[in-house]
Amino acid sequence: MPMPTISVSVRSLASWRTVALVFALLNLKALPLAWHCRLFYRMLSSWYTEARVKRLVASSSSSTSTSSATATHHPIFEPVSIFSRAPLLETDYNLHKSNSTYFSDLDESRTALMTRVLIPGLRHGSRALEREGHKGRLAVILGSVHTSFHREILPYERYEVRSRLLGWDRKWIVVGSWFVRPARNHKHKEKGNGKEEEPEVLLASALSKYVVKKGRFTVSPERCFTAAGWLSPGDHDCDHALHVQSSDAQTTEHRSDHLDNVPVSEGIPAAVPEAAADVTTEVVEKLETAAEALSQSQSPPAGPLDSHTTPAPTGNWDWHRIDAERLRGLNVAANWLALDKELLDEFLRG
Repeated sequence: MPMPTISVSVRSLASWRTVALVFALLNLKALPLAWHCRLFYRMLSSWYTEARVKRLVASSSSSTSTSSATATHHPIFEPVSIFSRAPLLETDYNLHKSNSTYFSDLDESRTALMTRVLIPGLRHGSRALEREGHKGRLAVILGSVHTSFHREILPYERYEVRSRLLGWDRKWIVVGSWFVRPARNHKHKEKGNGKEEEPEVLLASALSKYVVKKGRFTVSPERCFTAAGWLSPGDHDCDHALHVQSSDAQTTEHRSDHLDNVPVSEGIPAAVPEAAADVTTEVVEKLETAAEALSQSQSPPAGPLDSHTTPAPTGNWDWHRIDAERLRGLNVAANWLALDKELLDEFLRG
Protein backbone atom coordinates (compact mmCIF):
# COMPACT_ATOMS: atom_id res chain seq x y z
CA MET A 1 0.00 0.00 0.00
CA PRO A 2 1.41 3.43 -0.89
CA MET A 3 2.63 5.57 1.98
CA PRO A 4 0.28 8.53 1.31
CA THR A 5 -2.77 6.26 1.63
CA ILE A 6 -1.57 4.86 4.98
CA SER A 7 -0.88 8.37 6.25
CA VAL A 8 -4.39 9.54 5.32
CA SER A 9 -5.97 6.51 7.05
CA VAL A 10 -4.00 7.11 10.26
CA ARG A 11 -4.95 10.77 10.30
CA SER A 12 -8.60 9.89 9.69
CA LEU A 13 -8.60 7.32 12.51
CA ALA A 14 -6.89 9.74 14.89
CA SER A 15 -9.42 12.41 13.99
CA TRP A 16 -12.42 10.19 14.78
CA ARG A 17 -10.84 9.10 18.06
CA THR A 18 -10.27 12.71 18.98
CA VAL A 19 -13.87 13.65 18.15
CA ALA A 20 -15.20 10.69 20.18
CA LEU A 21 -12.97 11.56 23.13
CA VAL A 22 -14.01 15.22 23.11
CA PHE A 23 -17.69 14.24 22.82
CA ALA A 24 -17.34 11.84 25.77
CA LEU A 25 -15.64 14.48 27.91
CA LEU A 26 -18.32 17.05 27.10
CA ASN A 27 -21.02 14.55 28.10
CA LEU A 28 -19.20 12.83 30.93
CA LYS A 29 -22.15 13.30 33.28
CA ALA A 30 -24.48 11.32 30.99
CA LEU A 31 -22.20 8.39 30.16
CA PRO A 32 -23.03 4.82 31.29
CA LEU A 33 -22.33 4.24 35.01
CA ALA A 34 -21.69 7.98 35.52
CA TRP A 35 -24.86 8.22 37.64
CA HIS A 36 -23.54 5.53 40.00
CA CYS A 37 -20.18 7.27 40.32
CA ARG A 38 -21.89 10.58 41.04
CA LEU A 39 -23.99 9.04 43.81
CA PHE A 40 -21.04 7.32 45.46
CA TYR A 41 -19.06 10.55 45.30
CA ARG A 42 -21.89 12.52 46.98
CA MET A 43 -22.25 9.80 49.59
CA LEU A 44 -18.55 9.84 50.49
CA SER A 45 -18.23 13.63 50.44
CA SER A 46 -21.32 14.06 52.68
CA TRP A 47 -20.39 11.41 55.24
CA TYR A 48 -20.81 12.87 58.72
CA THR A 49 -19.45 11.33 61.91
CA GLU A 50 -21.31 11.33 65.21
CA ALA A 51 -18.68 13.64 66.69
CA ARG A 52 -19.23 16.18 63.93
CA VAL A 53 -22.99 16.09 64.44
CA LYS A 54 -22.56 16.65 68.18
CA ARG A 55 -20.34 19.68 67.55
CA LEU A 56 -22.86 21.21 65.13
CA VAL A 57 -25.81 20.66 67.46
CA ALA A 58 -23.88 21.96 70.48
CA SER A 59 -22.87 25.11 68.64
CA SER A 60 -26.49 25.84 67.67
CA SER A 61 -28.11 25.09 71.03
CA SER A 62 -25.61 26.01 73.76
CA SER A 63 -24.38 29.35 72.45
CA THR A 64 -26.06 32.43 73.90
CA SER A 65 -24.89 34.80 71.20
CA THR A 66 -27.44 36.78 69.20
CA SER A 67 -26.37 35.18 65.94
CA SER A 68 -27.00 31.69 67.34
CA ALA A 69 -30.32 32.63 68.90
CA THR A 70 -31.64 33.96 65.61
CA ALA A 71 -30.04 31.34 63.33
CA THR A 72 -32.13 30.63 60.27
CA HIS A 73 -31.81 26.87 60.49
CA HIS A 74 -31.13 24.21 63.07
CA PRO A 75 -28.31 22.00 61.67
CA ILE A 76 -30.80 19.27 60.77
CA PHE A 77 -32.67 21.73 58.52
CA GLU A 78 -29.53 23.14 56.88
CA PRO A 79 -29.68 22.84 53.07
CA VAL A 80 -27.19 20.79 51.08
CA SER A 81 -26.14 22.14 47.68
CA ILE A 82 -24.60 20.55 44.61
CA PHE A 83 -23.64 22.32 41.39
CA SER A 84 -23.96 20.86 37.92
CA ARG A 85 -24.42 21.58 34.22
CA ALA A 86 -26.67 20.13 31.55
CA PRO A 87 -24.53 18.45 28.84
CA LEU A 88 -25.73 17.98 25.29
CA LEU A 89 -26.95 14.43 25.95
CA GLU A 90 -29.30 15.77 28.64
CA THR A 91 -31.07 18.19 26.31
CA ASP A 92 -34.31 17.62 24.42
CA TYR A 93 -35.36 18.69 20.91
CA ASN A 94 -35.87 22.26 22.20
CA LEU A 95 -32.23 22.34 23.31
CA HIS A 96 -33.30 22.64 26.96
CA LYS A 97 -32.49 20.27 29.79
CA SER A 98 -34.88 17.32 29.40
CA ASN A 99 -37.45 16.92 32.17
CA SER A 100 -36.43 13.29 32.76
CA THR A 101 -32.87 14.29 33.64
CA TYR A 102 -33.97 16.46 36.57
CA PHE A 103 -34.56 13.28 38.56
CA SER A 104 -30.97 12.08 38.26
CA ASP A 105 -29.83 15.43 39.66
CA LEU A 106 -32.39 15.07 42.46
CA ASP A 107 -30.99 11.61 43.22
CA GLU A 108 -27.56 13.14 43.59
CA SER A 109 -28.71 16.04 45.75
CA ARG A 110 -30.94 13.93 48.01
CA THR A 111 -28.22 11.32 48.43
CA ALA A 112 -25.94 14.02 49.80
CA LEU A 113 -28.66 15.19 52.18
CA MET A 114 -29.82 11.79 53.43
CA THR A 115 -26.23 10.62 53.92
CA ARG A 116 -25.61 13.68 56.05
CA VAL A 117 -28.65 13.29 58.30
CA LEU A 118 -28.91 9.48 58.60
CA ILE A 119 -25.46 7.92 58.29
CA PRO A 120 -24.00 9.03 61.68
CA GLY A 121 -26.34 6.78 63.68
CA LEU A 122 -26.81 4.03 61.10
CA ARG A 123 -24.57 1.35 62.63
CA HIS A 124 -25.61 1.39 66.27
CA GLY A 125 -29.20 2.21 65.28
CA SER A 126 -29.34 -0.98 63.21
CA ARG A 127 -27.87 -3.02 66.06
CA ALA A 128 -30.44 -1.61 68.49
CA LEU A 129 -33.24 -2.62 66.14
CA GLU A 130 -31.86 -6.14 65.85
CA ARG A 131 -31.74 -6.44 69.63
CA GLU A 132 -35.43 -5.57 69.64
CA GLY A 133 -36.10 -8.41 67.22
CA HIS A 134 -36.37 -6.44 63.97
CA LYS A 135 -34.40 -8.44 61.41
CA GLY A 136 -33.64 -7.66 57.80
CA ARG A 137 -31.76 -5.15 55.75
CA LEU A 138 -31.82 -1.50 56.78
CA ALA A 139 -32.82 0.60 53.79
CA VAL A 140 -33.72 4.20 52.98
CA ILE A 141 -36.45 4.07 50.32
CA LEU A 142 -37.75 6.87 48.11
CA GLY A 143 -41.55 6.95 48.27
CA SER A 144 -42.46 9.58 45.68
CA VAL A 145 -41.26 12.69 43.85
CA HIS A 146 -43.12 15.73 42.58
CA THR A 147 -41.38 18.31 40.37
CA SER A 148 -42.52 21.66 38.96
CA PHE A 149 -40.59 23.34 36.13
CA HIS A 150 -40.40 27.13 36.23
CA ARG A 151 -37.61 28.16 33.82
CA GLU A 152 -35.65 26.31 31.15
CA ILE A 153 -32.04 25.24 31.70
CA LEU A 154 -29.86 25.78 28.64
CA PRO A 155 -27.09 23.40 27.50
CA TYR A 156 -24.00 23.62 29.75
CA GLU A 157 -25.62 26.27 31.92
CA ARG A 158 -24.39 26.08 35.51
CA TYR A 159 -27.07 25.59 38.15
CA GLU A 160 -27.41 24.65 41.81
CA VAL A 161 -29.62 21.93 43.30
CA ARG A 162 -30.42 22.82 46.90
CA SER A 163 -32.14 20.23 49.13
CA ARG A 164 -33.15 20.28 52.79
CA LEU A 165 -35.49 18.57 55.21
CA LEU A 166 -38.92 20.16 55.36
CA GLY A 167 -40.32 17.93 58.11
CA TRP A 168 -41.26 14.41 59.10
CA ASP A 169 -44.13 12.46 60.61
CA ARG A 170 -44.17 8.95 62.05
CA LYS A 171 -43.35 7.39 58.71
CA TRP A 172 -42.24 9.86 56.04
CA ILE A 173 -39.24 12.16 55.80
CA VAL A 174 -40.25 15.06 53.52
CA VAL A 175 -37.50 16.76 51.49
CA GLY A 176 -37.73 20.00 49.51
CA SER A 177 -35.38 20.61 46.56
CA TRP A 178 -34.83 23.66 44.37
CA PHE A 179 -32.98 24.09 41.08
CA VAL A 180 -31.46 27.56 41.18
CA ARG A 181 -29.54 29.73 38.73
CA PRO A 182 -26.90 31.31 40.99
CA ALA A 183 -26.66 35.05 41.42
CA ARG A 184 -24.02 36.59 39.20
CA ASN A 185 -22.41 39.91 38.41
CA HIS A 186 -22.51 41.32 34.90
CA LYS A 187 -21.58 44.57 33.22
CA HIS A 188 -24.26 47.22 33.00
CA LYS A 189 -24.42 48.81 29.53
CA GLU A 190 -25.55 52.21 30.80
CA LYS A 191 -22.92 52.32 33.56
CA GLY A 192 -19.97 51.53 31.32
CA ASN A 193 -17.58 49.49 33.43
CA GLY A 194 -20.00 49.36 36.34
CA LYS A 195 -21.35 45.98 37.44
CA GLU A 196 -24.68 44.99 38.88
CA GLU A 197 -25.66 41.75 40.55
CA GLU A 198 -28.30 39.59 38.95
CA PRO A 199 -30.28 37.79 41.68
CA GLU A 200 -30.59 34.02 41.73
CA VAL A 201 -33.48 32.58 39.74
CA LEU A 202 -35.65 29.59 40.65
CA LEU A 203 -35.61 27.12 37.75
CA ALA A 204 -37.53 24.18 39.24
CA SER A 205 -38.79 22.94 42.60
CA ALA A 206 -39.42 19.43 43.89
CA LEU A 207 -40.89 17.53 46.84
CA SER A 208 -39.77 14.03 47.82
CA LYS A 209 -40.53 11.66 50.66
CA TYR A 210 -38.42 8.88 52.14
CA VAL A 211 -39.15 6.00 54.49
CA VAL A 212 -36.56 4.08 56.53
CA LYS A 213 -37.18 0.33 56.70
CA LYS A 214 -35.60 -2.46 58.74
CA GLY A 215 -36.86 -5.54 56.96
CA ARG A 216 -40.65 -5.13 57.00
CA PHE A 217 -40.67 -2.62 59.85
CA THR A 218 -40.80 1.12 59.40
CA VAL A 219 -38.38 3.05 61.57
CA SER A 220 -39.65 6.34 62.99
CA PRO A 221 -37.73 9.28 61.45
CA GLU A 222 -37.33 10.84 64.89
CA ARG A 223 -35.69 7.66 66.11
CA CYS A 224 -33.27 7.83 63.15
CA PHE A 225 -32.42 11.47 63.86
CA THR A 226 -32.02 10.78 67.58
CA ALA A 227 -29.67 7.88 66.85
CA ALA A 228 -27.66 10.15 64.53
CA GLY A 229 -27.37 12.81 67.23
CA TRP A 230 -29.41 15.56 65.58
CA LEU A 231 -32.13 15.28 68.24
CA SER A 232 -31.65 14.61 71.93
CA PRO A 233 -33.98 12.12 73.68
CA GLY A 234 -34.08 14.37 76.74
CA ASP A 235 -35.33 17.37 74.79
CA HIS A 236 -38.85 16.06 74.23
CA ASP A 237 -41.44 13.82 75.79
CA CYS A 238 -42.96 12.24 72.67
CA ASP A 239 -42.86 8.48 73.17
CA HIS A 240 -43.20 7.88 69.44
CA ALA A 241 -39.88 9.59 68.82
CA LEU A 242 -38.01 6.56 70.12
CA HIS A 243 -40.44 3.84 69.04
CA VAL A 244 -40.58 1.66 65.95
CA GLN A 245 -44.10 0.86 64.83
CA SER A 246 -45.06 -2.26 62.94
CA SER A 247 -47.62 -2.26 60.14
CA ASP A 248 -50.32 -3.69 62.40
CA ALA A 249 -49.73 -1.07 65.07
CA GLN A 250 -49.83 1.76 62.57
CA THR A 251 -53.08 0.67 60.93
CA THR A 252 -54.94 0.64 64.24
CA GLU A 253 -53.29 3.56 65.98
CA HIS A 254 -55.26 6.78 66.37
CA ARG A 255 -54.13 9.60 64.11
CA SER A 256 -51.62 11.82 65.86
CA ASP A 257 -51.27 15.55 65.50
CA HIS A 258 -48.87 15.44 62.59
CA LEU A 259 -49.71 13.25 59.59
CA ASP A 260 -49.14 9.79 61.09
CA ASN A 261 -51.73 8.55 58.69
CA VAL A 262 -49.93 6.16 56.35
CA PRO A 263 -49.39 2.66 57.73
CA VAL A 264 -46.51 0.39 56.79
CA SER A 265 -47.36 -1.90 53.90
CA GLU A 266 -45.64 -3.74 51.11
CA GLY A 267 -47.60 -2.04 48.34
CA ILE A 268 -49.98 0.88 48.08
CA PRO A 269 -50.70 2.49 51.48
CA ALA A 270 -54.00 1.28 52.93
CA ALA A 271 -54.74 4.56 54.65
CA VAL A 272 -53.96 8.07 53.59
CA PRO A 273 -54.99 11.59 54.64
CA GLU A 274 -58.74 12.13 54.52
CA ALA A 275 -58.43 15.69 53.28
CA ALA A 276 -55.76 18.32 52.97
CA ALA A 277 -57.83 20.65 55.14
CA ASP A 278 -57.87 18.16 58.03
CA VAL A 279 -54.11 17.74 57.83
CA THR A 280 -53.51 21.47 57.71
CA THR A 281 -55.79 22.12 60.68
CA GLU A 282 -53.98 19.61 62.84
CA VAL A 283 -50.59 20.99 61.84
CA VAL A 284 -51.69 24.52 62.67
CA GLU A 285 -53.02 23.43 66.06
CA LYS A 286 -49.68 21.85 66.87
CA LEU A 287 -47.84 24.95 65.70
CA GLU A 288 -49.98 27.09 67.99
CA THR A 289 -49.14 24.79 70.92
CA ALA A 290 -45.43 24.99 70.17
CA ALA A 291 -45.59 28.77 69.79
CA GLU A 292 -47.35 29.05 73.15
CA ALA A 293 -44.59 27.00 74.79
CA LEU A 294 -42.01 29.35 73.32
CA SER A 295 -43.79 32.51 74.43
CA GLN A 296 -42.61 32.30 78.05
CA SER A 297 -38.99 32.92 77.07
CA GLN A 298 -39.09 34.01 73.42
CA SER A 299 -41.23 36.20 71.25
CA PRO A 300 -43.88 34.10 69.51
CA PRO A 301 -44.37 34.26 65.76
CA ALA A 302 -46.33 37.31 64.69
CA GLY A 303 -49.49 37.15 62.69
CA PRO A 304 -52.23 34.56 62.39
CA LEU A 305 -51.42 30.90 61.87
CA ASP A 306 -53.38 29.61 58.92
CA SER A 307 -52.97 26.98 56.25
CA HIS A 308 -51.55 29.38 53.68
CA THR A 309 -49.11 31.62 55.58
CA THR A 310 -47.47 29.93 58.53
CA PRO A 311 -44.64 32.12 59.88
CA ALA A 312 -41.36 30.50 60.78
CA PRO A 313 -40.76 30.09 64.53
CA THR A 314 -38.15 32.30 66.18
CA GLY A 315 -35.88 32.08 69.21
CA ASN A 316 -33.33 29.53 70.37
CA TRP A 317 -33.34 26.10 68.75
CA ASP A 318 -34.83 24.11 71.63
CA TRP A 319 -37.13 21.14 71.05
CA HIS A 320 -40.26 23.31 70.80
CA ARG A 321 -38.80 25.36 67.99
CA ILE A 322 -37.48 22.29 66.17
CA ASP A 323 -40.94 20.70 66.38
CA ALA A 324 -42.61 23.91 65.20
CA GLU A 325 -40.26 24.10 62.20
CA ARG A 326 -40.91 20.43 61.43
CA LEU A 327 -44.65 21.03 61.43
CA ARG A 328 -44.31 24.20 59.41
CA GLY A 329 -42.51 22.18 56.72
CA LEU A 330 -45.20 19.50 56.80
CA ASN A 331 -47.78 22.25 56.38
CA VAL A 332 -46.01 23.30 53.17
CA ALA A 333 -46.32 19.75 51.82
CA ALA A 334 -49.74 18.93 53.34
CA ASN A 335 -51.75 19.18 50.13
CA TRP A 336 -49.18 17.13 48.22
CA LEU A 337 -49.23 14.40 50.88
CA ALA A 338 -53.03 14.37 50.83
CA LEU A 339 -53.01 13.92 47.06
CA ASP A 340 -52.07 10.24 47.58
CA LYS A 341 -55.65 9.45 48.55
CA GLU A 342 -57.08 11.22 45.52
CA LEU A 343 -54.78 9.33 43.16
CA LEU A 344 -55.55 6.02 44.84
CA ASP A 345 -59.30 6.68 44.65
CA GLU A 346 -59.00 7.62 40.98
CA PHE A 347 -57.15 4.38 40.25
CA LEU A 348 -59.71 2.27 42.11
CA ARG A 349 -62.55 4.09 40.36
CA GLY A 350 -61.08 2.74 37.13
